[in-house]
Amino acid sequence: MKISKLFPFACVALMMSACASDKEEIGSGTKPGSDPQYLAVNIVNVGATPTTRAAGYENGTAEESAIKKVRFYFFNGDGSPYLIKNPGMGVEGGENKNWLEASPADDSSTSGTPSQTEEKITQTVLVINGIQSAAPAAIVAIVNPETVDAATLKNGGTMRLSELRYSAVGRNFYKKDADNGKVSEFVMSNSVYVNAGEDVCASLVAGHVTTSAESAKTKPVDLYVERVVAKVTADVDNEAFEHGNGTNWDINKYGTKNPVGKSGDYDVYAVIEGWGLANENGKAEVEKQVDKTWTDGTLGFTPWTTSDYHRCFWEKSVGFDAGVGANPPVNPTFNQLNAKMRDVLYTLPNTPESKVTDLKNNDLTKLAVAATLRYKDASNNWHYAEICRYNGVSILGIDNLKRQVALTFSQYYTSTDATNYTQLSKDDIDFNDPDASTQQYLVTPTLANDPAGTKKYYTKTNTGTTPTFTEVPKATVLAAIEADKAEIRKDGRAYYYVPIKHLGSTDANADAIAEYGIVRNHFYKITLSGIKGFGTPVYDPSKVVVPAVPTYQDTYLAARVQVLQWRVVTQNASLGN
Repeated sequence: MKISKLFPFACVALMMSACASDKEEIGSGTKPGSDPQYLAVNIVNVGATPTTRAAGYENGTAEESAIKKVRFYFFNGDGSPYLIKNPGMGVEGGENKNWLEASPADDSSTSGTPSQTEEKITQTVLVINGIQSAAPAAIVAIVNPETVDAATLKNGGTMRLSELRYSAVGRNFYKKDADNGKVSEFVMSNSVYVNAGEDVCASLVAGHVTTSAESAKTKPVDLYVERVVAKVTADVDNEAFEHGNGTNWDINKYGTKNPVGKSGDYDVYAVIEGWGLANENGKAEVEKQVDKTWTDGTLGFTPWTTSDYHRCFWEKSVGFDAGVGANPPVNPTFNQLNAKMRDVLYTLPNTPESKVTDLKNNDLTKLAVAATLRYKDASNNWHYAEICRYNGVSILGIDNLKRQVALTFSQYYTSTDATNYTQLSKDDIDFNDPDASTQQYLVTPTLANDPAGTKKYYTKTNTGTTPTFTEVPKATVLAAIEADKAEIRKDGRAYYYVPIKHLGSTDANADAIAEYGIVRNHFYKITLSGIKGFGTPVYDPSKVVVPAVPTYQDTYLAARVQVLQWRVVTQNASLGN
């Protein structure tokens, strides 16, 4: 661990003990005299494991822990804004606002060593210069506030404590360079936990305000912060997967050592093209939301909250909704599932309100894996396994599927001159992408495009030795063909998914709710330990993937997940069912 120093700035600070509503008294401020009033504040990245869990924590990277700016919000005892005068050089804010913002000018090491409970400490001394005659009662710090949408923090305007604590909702909580993919300026906010039945997010200021910077440093107030985002990575179990040899699949891609299934006489293997996250939450609160009535038993792990370490390990997330300002689940296209093994992705908190019983259909954030299915023919040549399904029959190859559809509707004939008639064939069949009326993984058989517009459709009646052809409307033929849907894994494309596990277990409580979910400042490490089945079909890789599994499919993904520093959660995941 490392201690970093934030260069002393002319700003002011106070901390609150319980992140209470505006009507709850937080503590009375001290009255400044004619001399400047000083408060030393330590910004502490919470991290280490409680003694009951001896492992499972990691420090953040330099990018994940870097502090560009800290914004300090000040409040009176009733939660109303404590307004600040113009703070002078080197500090932004004030001027009848209730916040000050300072940028670190020095990141050199300081003397001393953080305890095992901390990842990093950033120190500063703040100067009180309020408009009111009394000192502020409480302070909340937001690290790297410029990352969030401006409206989240009221475009830099004043905010009541209740607004910052309960109503500040945004979408952006870290920055990613579009050109090189580098991440930076992660938003951090006060850690939240429950102590003695109270919802706590900071500390009281009383007794810490002094008349000199040096005396303030002797009794600093510690403000504990944690990242708003969670972190996810994925890898494979080498016992279940192998790199390609250049003939079966690319040498930089992992494929299953054992077949995931069989199509006719052919063993079918799955090759991982990439991975990503599905059903992500698109919004998060700046501050963590908790329920004081939660217990270790209702969540399914111990401890769920610990005041000694200034943190908790579960939260309530922003709900999904539709309409104006909607927050639907965020899903990628197949092509966007392109992260490599051991890459890191970041995501927003997403937790259920009750135990999830249906692991295939839910709004949990999921690991999604893009794969191509391959098989080897009798001549030892490898091909994409375009496994299709139509009317309950499994078919290998799109051309063979077209033949099957044409054969199903062999009563129809085509002609362009009303003289020569041809029975419906594979060249007359095409497929439409799924629409809102069908499952996302289903396509609709239809008639192939007729550029000249001269093709007409007929039925045949045998009268003696002379057949009679009767024209039928194209719409009639379309209605018949489009009634039954099909699955097509075009070019062998399929995806698999599995919900991401949290720390909870149902061993002691069958209704424990925290077995699955994403909680801020946790690091979810997922190891793929197997793939079974043919996955969910993908016809058009540019279409958004909405996680769904065909009801008949015997498909699963096996995963092992490992989850503040970053609290690590591990999971083994077998993809399929």
